[in-house]
Amino acid sequence: MLLRVQSITYLAARVNSYELVDCEARDLPPFEAGAHISVRVGDAPVRDFSLWNDPAERARYRIAVLREPDGRGSREWHDRVRAGDIVEASSPRNNFRLTAEAGRYLLIAGGIGITPLMAMVAVLRRRGAEFRLHYCTRSPEETPFFEDLAILAAQGRVVFHHDGGDPAKGLDIAATLREHLPGTHLYYCGPTGMMAAAASASRHWPPETVHCEYFAGPNAVPPMLPG
Repeated sequence: MLLRVQSITYLAARVNSYELVDCEARDLPPFEAGAHISVRVGDAPVRDFSLWNDPAERARYRIAVLREPDGRGSREWHDRVRAGDIVEASSPRNNFRLTAEAGRYLLIAGGIGITPLMAMVAVLRRRGAEFRLHYCTRSPEETPFFEDLAILAAQGRVVFHHDGGDPAKGLDIAATLREHLPGTHLYYCGPTGMMAAAASASRHWPPETVHCEYFAGPNAVPPMLPG
């Protein structure tokens, strides 16, 4: 399908948010928290992006794009895409679904891996569910949604971990996941090192309670566009 870039918003250093809407102002196909779409700008590579807005919204999709030094796809978005442009997109797909069966939720995000978890936070807040989000970044300036999550941080439902580029100074994932409380489900998404640490630290958790999504590497979902 073809979507129009309605607006572009600065989220943090090297991260922009893009609001995508139907060209005829119609409702978009529904999605659930954790979903992503495949998007192509011109002849640039197809990229998968998680939808970070509240799934209750039907008029728009919102994605966040990190400008990567060696990522042609992300450079196209930052350098070429402007409000009003038309992009090609797939319908939403979801391999990171949020269960409704958990008694509590433990979320861990690293960098741009926060995007699918933002949609989950919106749903969990509406449900009145018990959750805690650990959000790992280098600094406040490199933390997308820092201000949006400030109130939840003040309530103790979000914990920021700024490591200055040294993971050893950030969240102790092994300690955080050492104990599995019955009824708790884990969701995590982030860079390769964080993903490996979380996978290792949660091996003793019941498999059905551990959920993750890779946004790079061999476990990434193959892009798919219609036609």
